[in-house]
Amino acid sequence: MSLRMYLTGTLVVVVAVTAAAASPGIGAVDDGTHATDRAVQTAQQSQHAQTQTCPLPANTSSESFDVSNLSAPSTVQPGDEVMVSADVTNPNDAPLIQCVEFRFEGDVVERRGWALNPNETETITFTVSADGLDEGTYIHGIEARDTGEVTTLTVSETPPPTASVVFDNQTTDGASVTVANATLSDGGFVAIHNESGAIVGASAYLAPGTHTNVSVVLDTPVVENTTLTAMPHLDTNANETFDFVQTNGSEDGPYTDDGTPVTDEGLVTVVSEPTTPNETTTTPNETATTPNETTTVQSVLVV
Repeated sequence: MSLRMYLTGTLVVVVAVTAAAASPGIGAVDDGTHATDRAVQTAQQSQHAQTQTCPLPANTSSESFDVSNLSAPSTVQPGDEVMVSADVTNPNDAPLIQCVEFRFEGDVVERRGWALNPNETETITFTVSADGLDEGTYIHGIEARDTGEVTTLTVSETPPPTASVVFDNQTTDGASVTVANATLSDGGFVAIHNESGAIVGASAYLAPGTHTNVSVVLDTPVVENTTLTAMPHLDTNANETFDFVQTNGSEDGPYTDDGTPVTDEGLVTVVSEPTTPNETTTTPNETATTPNETTTVQSVLVV
């Protein structure tokens, strides 16, 4: 791996490079030349990758390298370093060197030759300093000849809100669940999502800080074992009411880490409460029999 620094305008770009391995039998490098000596071919490819010389004009007789899995933070502060990376794949049946560019607001900050064997994929990484950039949102990305991926970068003096959440496996009667721990820098809520992603419950408003054993009543009780996900949300309109669902996501969005929502999932086991069997008391019918009493009166003759 080699590190090289380039100064372009207000951006200082330090590029970490992992050169493609020069494996035996790599074949000719299609960079516009047709060398015949295999050792020379391998040396040319290795040197080309290390010096980062871009073959121009581009050879359009082959398919463009593919760019995928762009990774970059969504928000930084002025002066922060920004790591931007993407996977680059050679879809051709021959080893090639093609140009791969890092662009910022449409301008090419760095263009470099990248050597790949057939169907090989490597990750290219650029480290960009946000020093000197005004606050605002910028478009940047990594591009090959015909493909590329872009994203946005927001530069702000205000640090982005942060959150963490711990949602342990648990047993429940199905009516509510408990979030073991939630830390929200700006306060907000913890929403519970089912396996399809729908929100099935949300906590009451939580003040900024750390909270433990947060009980969340579910909108519809779960009746069987399932995996649920806890997701901290902001209170973007500061009304201490969870409005994410009602506003179709325009308010009270989730806390994110590099653009990805902060979550934790747990297995929820539903346990029914034991039922008490009905007790039936049977009172035997009591029949009282009174014996017939017979009284005999003798006739008395009175004179």
